[in-house]
Amino acid sequence: MLAKLRFSTIKTGLVLFWAIWLTLVTLTNFADAMRQLDVLPSDFKLASYNFDLVQKTVGAHGIPTSVAGVLFAGVILWELLGSILFWRAWRVMWRHGNGAAAEVAQAFAVSLALWAAFLIATEALVNYETAATHKTTLIAQLASLLVVRASTSPTKSGQAD
Repeated sequence: MLAKLRFSTIKTGLVLFWAIWLTLVTLTNFADAMRQLDVLPSDFKLASYNFDLVQKTVGAHGIPTSVAGVLFAGVILWELLGSILFWRAWRVMWRHGNGAAAEVAQAFAVSLALWAAFLIATEALVNYETAATHKTTLIAQLASLLVVRASTSPTKSGQAD
């Protein structure tokens, strides 16, 4: 079983990991939004509780809760788009093993832009509570992109990955 494992499997697995992870982030943030709208109970366990952080951060600068809600909805939509694009990229990688496919670049571009936007917002609003998490995620995605886009070379046995 392990003899058939190739570098292309790792590359495809990384894209699958980001698709799953970003989908979970999207779902827990969506659940948090539904909790805020009283669609879900306030003690719902699978909510991210990120809205409270957004509200506290922007509220410290006199920005109303309604604007925080719009910003949070925008983040959820951005995450949803990234999730969809990562699933599409994974499908392309799974079928064709092409880490250089446009679908892969699009998924990473949208997601990397999200984490970069979070870091800019962190600095602009002078709230560094989540900076380490956002920076680590940005770096991990950049590293994943480098691995996924890496060209493969023949192994000692003469087989390509």
